[in-house]
Amino acid sequence: METILYHGAPQGCAFGVIVALEWLCRPYRLVQVDLPGLPVPVLQAGGKLLRDCRGILRHIGQQRRYLLGYRAGTAEARKLDTLLDFLHEGFDGGQARMALSCAALDEVLAGQEWIDGRKRTVADACLVAVVRWAQGQAGLDLASYPALQRHVEELHADPAVFFADAIETQRPAVSSGRYLGSASAAALPMAA
Repeated sequence: METILYHGAPQGCAFGVIVALEWLCRPYRLVQVDLPGLPVPVLQAGGKLLRDCRGILRHIGQQRRYLLGYRAGTAEARKLDTLLDFLHEGFDGGQARMALSCAALDEVLAGQEWIDGRKRTVADACLVAVVRWAQGQAGLDLASYPALQRHVEELHADPAVFFADAIETQRPAVSSGRYLGSASAAALPMAA
């Protein structure tokens, strides 16, 4: 069964999922869903439906010998889960909370290339999505956070991020991964 990501409005957490799917380099399709009240993103993969963005990213992190994550139950996987939770919660709750989250991320990224300290993970894909949302919706300015700003700029130069942006803004998109094109929204498995 093929992997399909059902995604909705631009500037949502699906942006990070698209980036992670590109980095994973496994075949997948996208379906844009414009139905108010329908919870997206949803990932259909291996006969399962994953309905939570963090759960989707955790699933992607478990693929291809843990290319973008770690084996479940390990200390590294728990740390990655904590990072995903922090990213989702730290940018949702007002300017003061966002500033504290940015300061913490800036400190972490000051001494390392990737957010988890070891390798590129789904947390980096999540980070670029939440920062993009915070800049567009909440006016986040990264000027006071040089290490975080550097990391986000490096991520924005990544072909997977260009691709996700083109998909969300409905411009011609060139995949660096294994994107197979759009799938039909006619048979949405959302009610299952």
